[in-house]
Amino acid sequence: MNKEIASSQITIKGIRDGLLISVGRYYSFADLYKELKEEVTQKGSFLRNSRIALEVGGQILTLEELTNLQILFAQHGMALWAILSRREATREAARELGLATRLPGSKMDLQGNGKPDPALAPEATQNQQPPNALLIKETLRSGRHVFYEGHIVIVGDVNPGAEVVAEGDIIVWGKLRGLVHAGAAGDTQATISAIDLSPTQLRIADRIAVTPPAEKNQHILPETALIRDNQIIAEPWK
Repeated sequence: MNKEIASSQITIKGIRDGLLISVGRYYSFADLYKELKEEVTQKGSFLRNSRIALEVGGQILTLEELTNLQILFAQHGMALWAILSRREATREAARELGLATRLPGSKMDLQGNGKPDPALAPEATQNQQPPNALLIKETLRSGRHVFYEGHIVIVGDVNPGAEVVAEGDIIVWGKLRGLVHAGAAGDTQATISAIDLSPTQLRIADRIAVTPPAEKNQHILPETALIRDNQIIAEPWK
C-alpha cells in the first residue's frame, strides 16, 4: 500500500529514500513558494527530519529559486536532496546546488533524462504499488511524534507521551505504551502489533480503544490489535 496525501496541487508520499513532494503547475514561483510554505508549516511536526525529493514537472526554476526552496525546507528541519524535473534548465540549476536529479535505481541517466522505472518514478501508474514502510531503530520517548503515509516498524519501545501515526500497519518490537493510530486515512484492515501491547490510546481508522491498566505480574504475550465486528480487539500475534 502506498497512499498519498494531497493538498491543493501538492502531493506527499513516502519513497525508499525519504519523502517525495510533487507539485502541480503554478503561474509563478511566488505561488509555488507560498503553497509549499503553507504545506510544510502545517505538517512540520510530521515531516521534520525527512529527506525530501521535490518533483516539479515541466516548471523552470532558477538557481536562486531552488536555493530559496532549499532554505525553506531547512528552516522546517527537512533536507532537500533531489529535484525531479523535465526541464534541463531546472536540472542544471539543481546540479549547481549539489542536488540529485534522479531517484536511485531509476532508468534515467545521470542527467535525469529518459523514462523512469515505473516502480520508482513519481508518475508511477501501476495498479500494484511497491511496499512502503518506515523503519525506526530507537526508543520513542515522551514528546516524540512520528507520522508516515505507509507502514511503520519500530525496533524499540514507544514510551508514554510518544505518538505514532501511520496510514498502514504499525509493528513495535518492544513495549508499546504511547498513543498509536494505524490506518489513519481510513483503512479498517490496518493492524497494530507489539511484543507488549499496552498503549495509552489505540486507534485503527476511526475506531478508538483505551487499554486498561496492566495487572502486576501479568504474563506478557505479543498481541495484534485489529478491527473485527466493527470494534477493536486484541489477539495473540502469530
